[in-house]
Amino acid sequence: MLKSELIGTVENFASLFANLPDDQLDRPWAWKGHDEGVRFAFFVTHLELRQLAVKLAENRTKPQPVHRILSQYHAAYLDLQAALCGLSSTDADRTPSEKDWPVRRVLAHILGAEIGFSATILFALEGHRAGKWTPGRMTDADEIRLTGMNEAEYQILMKGSYENLKAYHHNLHDKLLTEFANISVAELDLPAVFWETENFPIRYRLHRFEAHLRQHTIQVDKILVAIGFAPTEAKRLIRMLYCALAEVNGALIGVDETLIEERAELAGMISTRVTELQKILH
Repeated sequence: MLKSELIGTVENFASLFANLPDDQLDRPWAWKGHDEGVRFAFFVTHLELRQLAVKLAENRTKPQPVHRILSQYHAAYLDLQAALCGLSSTDADRTPSEKDWPVRRVLAHILGAEIGFSATILFALEGHRAGKWTPGRMTDADEIRLTGMNEAEYQILMKGSYENLKAYHHNLHDKLLTEFANISVAELDLPAVFWETENFPIRYRLHRFEAHLRQHTIQVDKILVAIGFAPTEAKRLIRMLYCALAEVNGALIGVDETLIEERAELAGMISTRVTELQKILH
């Protein structure tokens, strides 16, 4: 899902403006009778993404509950990516004060939690599907098998560069959207054991991905303001675009994406627009 041409094109659009002064949004740009400047390119692109999302939703069968849950998680993931758009590795390690975390550490915390969340769900599904589930927690060996890393490798990841953390999170997120899309309605209400005393159901575990991301995206927002990166108008517009993109992607969870032609068509239109805007802005 996260390797589509449309996603890459929207990211390219956003990168044009991520660190651009807001006065550049006033540069001349016209589109089909609208002569409202470069700023209007955001709203045209947003409208097109929203149109596609509605069309995709109309043309698919009723999504399963797990698809809706995963689409909510994906929307939170893209909101975080929009917040981080244009942030350098140097600035990701800046802290407002000694008691605060840098953005890189917040991202490591988010990633560590999602690794734990996903292993918990996978372990529960294994047990339930094999008819061998017990209320005990997974062993260290099971955790290594399900996460694909031992404790030393995990610590290297957590202490690694901002770029490596983002890349790992990207790949993990894409993997989970695919792996969890086949969880049945009945399986959503089966228990999964984590660190809490209560064995929450898999449904709850899945919703925790979004809830946790939202919690720490707010933390990221506060840190960015404190280190001098309060959201500009361009950054707010980028966030708007990523929200619309998330709706498109959410409509495709659980769908055979090879059958989706409209997404490639829109990617081509936006790519042409990006080329046009590059000539205006640079």
